[in-house]
Amino acid sequence: MKNYVFGLYALFLFSCQQEKAVSPETAQEEIKDVVTGETLAYMEKNYGEWASYWDHSGDVLRLDVTNNGFQQTRGWAKSGGNLELFFKENPEPITSTFVNSNYLIFHDTNLAWAAFDQIWTTKTGETSKAKATITLVRKTNSWKIISYTAIQYGSEDDTIDTLVRE
Repeated sequence: MKNYVFGLYALFLFSCQQEKAVSPETAQEEIKDVVTGETLAYMEKNYGEWASYWDHSGDVLRLDVTNNGFQQTRGWAKSGGNLELFFKENPEPITSTFVNSNYLIFHDTNLAWAAFDQIWTTKTGETSKAKATITLVRKTNSWKIISYTAIQYGSEDDTIDTLVRE
């Protein structure tokens, strides 16, 4: 009986332990992995993999700014659903390569924000650049993208400051 009570006590004690806090370095690497994984899945036109990096709520916000203007979509049904059709209609993988750099990451337990530069290079050597920001929420122990903004700018302009307004 004494061993039984001790076993129940030990089981109770271990079941009440809190989750271990993730180190800041580990959290930053997890966030970078989401950023890179989402882009690679997009390039491969793998909708299931790509969608796994996103939150699927109505709060999702995506904003793309290019020389042709901007496009904003709100809610997973519009953003994710539109891309599923796009992937089906355009199944060829993207052959360009990309490099992310200059990360700036802030995070707490359930919310993160990352800004970074992204340089794309085509097989012919043409480059394009973007400043990107991603907001992530932690859901069931994994980071999910809830907001994504990308602002493309000329590859010849290395001093672009997206905060300046004219």
